[in-house]
Amino acid sequence: MSRVNLLPWRRLRRQRRQNEFIAIAGAAAVAAVLVVAAWELLATMVVNNQEDRNNVLRAEIAELDIKIREIRDIQAKKAKLQARMDVIQELQVKRPASVKLFDALARSTPEGAFLTNFSQRDTTLSLRGWAQSNARVSTYMNQLDASDQFDPSQLLVVRAGEYRGIHASQFDLRVPQHIAKNESEQ
Repeated sequence: MSRVNLLPWRRLRRQRRQNEFIAIAGAAAVAAVLVVAAWELLATMVVNNQEDRNNVLRAEIAELDIKIREIRDIQAKKAKLQARMDVIQELQVKRPASVKLFDALARSTPEGAFLTNFSQRDTTLSLRGWAQSNARVSTYMNQLDASDQFDPSQLLVVRAGEYRGIHASQFDLRVPQHIAKNESEQ
């Protein structure tokens, strides 16, 4: 006898196909969820890693800012010290200038002439004094002009008068100091 299958084979096949589809769709959904979760985990890890790097960089920047402030403070102190050293050096250079000035004045003053007043403004000297005659005033001016400490002198006033009962000439001179280029550059 032959066997006849009376089962609804089409319905079974449809059921099997539907089960296969559900299994494939479920697997695809699980795979999609896993991919999204992995992507989210990876993105979170990348963001956390970048935040950690940013925090390290912020800490290093803060340290460098402190060091920069310290360097600026040191540079300011250095500039102040350099300014003080420059003033001291300038005073050291100018120290013998007063001695040279008075020595040149003394050497240039001829007999029969003397100073009663001396003042200095910047590099210009104002001299007031008495001489026995106008010729002594002229000699004094020539000797001042011949000195390497002074530039040409200028006679402001000569007045005839008496000094301690002696006929004399009172004079006022303006004498610029000679400043050599190498001295002015120091």
